[in-house]
Amino acid sequence: MYRHNIVVFVGIVLVGILCFEGGILYGQVSQAKPIILSLPAIPSKEIVSEKQGDTIQQPMSANSASKEKTSDCLFVGSRNSNKYHLPTCAVAKRIKSENTVCFASKEEAEKRGYVAGCIQK
Repeated sequence: MYRHNIVVFVGIVLVGILCFEGGILYGQVSQAKPIILSLPAIPSKEIVSEKQGDTIQQPMSANSASKEKTSDCLFVGSRNSNKYHLPTCAVAKRIKSENTVCFASKEEAEKRGYVAGCIQK
């Protein structure tokens, strides 16, 4: 009777050792390729100076793009449009940061060919 229990115990231990070694060998053979994460490029904001045609590219962090867009600009325009807006205007908030053009004054925006959008004259 005890002999039968010892044989069963030794069999269970051997099966456990074989499974453990098999798992180690399988892990060494099937090494997964590492996951590589790439970050997108940092968008830039275009600021138009008072001289016609001069533009300056300034890098912006991705998190503060929309905050800087509305807080630094007195008037906001889009590269894809010919209208300028107040930064608090709903239209101005929908302009993507990479398409944002900032103006220091109404005159500066109008010199560049922009017309008033949501601004009351």
